[in-house]
Amino acid sequence: MLSYRHAFHAGNHADVLKHFVQVQLHLYMNQKDAAYTYIDTHSGAGVYALDSTQATKNAEFDTGIGPLWNRSDVPAPLADYLNLVKAMNPSGKMRYYPGSPYVADQMTRLEDRLRLFELHPADSKILADNFRKAEAHRAEQGERARGRRVIIERGDGFGSLKALLPPPSRRALVLIDPPYEVKDDYRKVRDALDEALGRFPSGIYAVWYPVLQRMESRQFADRL
Repeated sequence: MLSYRHAFHAGNHADVLKHFVQVQLHLYMNQKDAAYTYIDTHSGAGVYALDSTQATKNAEFDTGIGPLWNRSDVPAPLADYLNLVKAMNPSGKMRYYPGSPYVADQMTRLEDRLRLFELHPADSKILADNFRKAEAHRAEQGERARGRRVIIERGDGFGSLKALLPPPSRRALVLIDPPYEVKDDYRKVRDALDEALGRFPSGIYAVWYPVLQRMESRQFADRL
């Protein structure tokens, strides 16, 4: 749905939980030397400025990443996530927050591959621009992957997931996180997951969904 912009919600408590789990999933995948493919069906913009008009409108980060920012007594797994966010803010000021594509980019290795999808035209362009800068920086540091490490497509990842599975490496981490602004997204997630598991049952699939009072949300987990 083209009305959803995650910039209004960047860094909120749901983002903290989602990206904390994502970091741990990447650490698990990285335990093996074999390369893997990360697939993000609804990527967003990749990086968010917390001082932007959108982010400050409701300032949801104040009850998300905000309370953790100056904490040094967090458990080690949470510190893994927190250190990633702090690394993109070298001034020490909480200015930028990573989306799931940025988390994946930082946690994956040169031999791993990222396949990113975003339907919103503005966010898709921002996502591509952000990764163009990141790849240029890597090249300056002498880090070059063999082949195209990151492929970004403007589109709905639901329709492309099936064709990407199984990946050449036979290892994959898939994040499915649509806006859920329309009820049909719940069905699309179930259908996409059914197809994906049918083609590649050994993949790791992370499905994010909102905890709301609406019936679709309350019954969603039981129907997966």
